[in-house]
Amino acid sequence: MAVAKSYENMEIMGEPYTHEGDAKKLYVRVKGLCPRCGGSGHYSYNPMDGTRCFACGGRGYEIKEVRWYTDKQREALDRAAEKRAAAKAVKVEERRVKFAARNAFGFGEAGFITLFKGDSTILNDWAHETNPCRARFNLLFGWFCPSKLEIVNLPAEITPIVLKWEDIHNSDDPEDLTMRDEAEVRKIVHELLDDLSKSEYQGEVGDWLEREVTIKKNVPVDGRFGESRVHIMEDSDGNEYVWITASKNLEVGFKCVMRMKVKEHKEYNDVKQTVVYYCKMKG
Repeated sequence: MAVAKSYENMEIMGEPYTHEGDAKKLYVRVKGLCPRCGGSGHYSYNPMDGTRCFACGGRGYEIKEVRWYTDKQREALDRAAEKRAAAKAVKVEERRVKFAARNAFGFGEAGFITLFKGDSTILNDWAHETNPCRARFNLLFGWFCPSKLEIVNLPAEITPIVLKWEDIHNSDDPEDLTMRDEAEVRKIVHELLDDLSKSEYQGEVGDWLEREVTIKKNVPVDGRFGESRVHIMEDSDGNEYVWITASKNLEVGFKCVMRMKVKEHKEYNDVKQTVVYYCKMKG
């Protein structure tokens, strides 16, 4: 005779007994640690009871009335539990396969997705406004298109780049539908989409610089005080400068001589960037 598995480590109190006149069912009282306080009798503080656990009244244990099974009944219970666990494992595996990287990102049977290389402003406008091929956005791949969808009306300034599943596959096992570590995948995508940068840090923090720069990107961002613009600027030597401001909205391709102060140096996607502020255009 035994109780269910969830109660088998509890202390059995007294002898089994019938309940409500049903002689076919036996019950027994069991004593175990309070699941809320773990046996301490204390939990979080409240004004009425202090730290006393309200689940067990501060005793640290709980007493329950549970079924008492014959060996045959217990074996049947265990078989049913094993069957449920196996069915759950199958569902978990099906869900894993369904949402594994190969299927979730649209590599599909063809084994590739299409990435887009080019000016982010033009690409974002195309993806948000026209986007007839229903391109998706992901922080890992940027804007991309699953293999099963046809790419149409792509702006001439944007180049489609094929990313093959075999390049980011986690193993040689074809049944494995997962991809490599995120950092490795990010590096592969970066090499496909970004030309090798020549950018170097300019000046020291606090230095004033004066450079002829070209606006390469202009990205809107929302902040506490409204919309600002992240201007990515580049000088004739390929060095990148980042200027975030709410007072200017410079067009991509605009050139000027900029006087600016170095705020910090940082690296983004393996590109060395000089973050500047107090920027003023000369002339």
